[in-house]
Parts: sequence; C-alpha cells; structure tokens
Amino acid sequence: MTRRERGVSGVAVVAVLITTVAVAGIAAFYTSSLTSGSTSCTTVNSQSSTSSPEPGVHVSMYSGAANPSNAPGYRLDNITLVIGINNTVIWTNDDSAAHTVSSTSTPACAAFDSGNMSSGAVYAHTFGVPGTYQYDCKYHAWMTGAIVVKAGT
Repeated sequence: MTRRERGVSGVAVVAVLITTVAVAGIAAFYTSSLTSGSTSCTTVNSQSSTSSPEPGVHVSMYSGAANPSNAPGYRLDNITLVIGINNTVIWTNDDSAAHTVSSTSTPACAAFDSGNMSSGAVYAHTFGVPGTYQYDCKYHAWMTGAIVVKAGT
C-alpha cells in the first residue's frame, strides 16, 4: 500500500469515528429528553361521555359520595387498583354532584384529567406506562385513589 493510500484510509477511519460519535451523541440526547420528565407533556382526557365505554375495570362514584359524613364504606373515599399495562379504568358518576378524576402524581408524561363529570358522565383512561398513578376529585378532597400499573412478567 502506498503512502497516499494509507493517508486516504486514515481519513476514512477518522470520518467514520466522527460520524459514530455524532450519532451516539444525538441518540443519547434524544433518549435523555424522552425520560427527563420534559415539561412538554400534556394531560390526557381519554374519553368522557354519557354512554358506556369499552370493557375495563369499572369504578362508580355512588349516589351520596360527595357527602363526607356518609358512613365509611358507603362513599368512595379511597381506592387502590392494581392493573397491567394497556388496561382501561372506567369511572362512572352515579352521584347527583359533579366530580373529577384528576391525576396528582404520575409517571413522566402520563397525567390525566376527566374534567367536570356531571351526574351520569363516564370517563375512561387506558394506562400504558407502568408505575403508580395518584388521583383525586378536585371538588371533594377526601375522594382519592391510586392505580398501580405493573408490567407483565
């Protein structure tokens, strides 16, 4: 191999190394921006309607749930569900008072909010990210819940 051919090979190797480092740097930046809890996340309002949505775990806000003086066990004051990824939870407002299902703590970019749920309203949310989701009713602070989403084994 001539001296000139070795020089061209060396330049090619350096160019490949620079390209590899640049691609790795872009990939590392892109991955870290996805997992850093970026503020560009949006709250998800999966479904809100007055008709029965798709199958899933059903939670009812019973008539009288808005009254904190109801006997324990009568009102939906604290609930915890454990589900798998891509399962849906469906909340139905069977109370005469309006309620919300609003996340207070979730995995990154997984917030949800039903908005105002009048009597008879239905809200469904499909949980696609493993983790613990805390939620409450914005109108009734004692109405809280947690959804624990577990990845399959």
